[in-house]
Amino acid sequence: MSESEEDVRELLAGARHAVVGVNRASRPPQLSVVWFVWDGQSFRFSTTRSRAKYLNLKRDPAISLLIDDFEKKFYVVAYGRAQLIEDNHDALAQPLIEKYMPERSTDPQWTPDRVIVELRPDRLLTGR
Repeated sequence: MSESEEDVRELLAGARHAVVGVNRASRPPQLSVVWFVWDGQSFRFSTTRSRAKYLNLKRDPAISLLIDDFEKKFYVVAYGRAQLIEDNHDALAQPLIEKYMPERSTDPQWTPDRVIVELRPDRLLTGR
């Protein structure tokens, strides 16, 4: 990583959006914006089973994730294979609510078709 470890930790701890890229079948990549948490080893975000992102990841788990720091003018990119975690969504998603909506952390009201997508990066890069 070219940025300081502290800059990267600060960026990944902040309530920023990540852009996720997944492979569509015989079409250009699908990009979507997600809330994410980083625990120092893996990224996690929530999606529903009815979304194209979930269906594309079921077919091909290759994934890219980009987080941009507009003010400091650098970004973090992660590449790897997604793991779909079908069970225990609400407990695993609790850090998302605490990070992005702390006022709702005691009653997040998730829909029952949600899953967690986990990315343990094969590569984690920074750039300007």
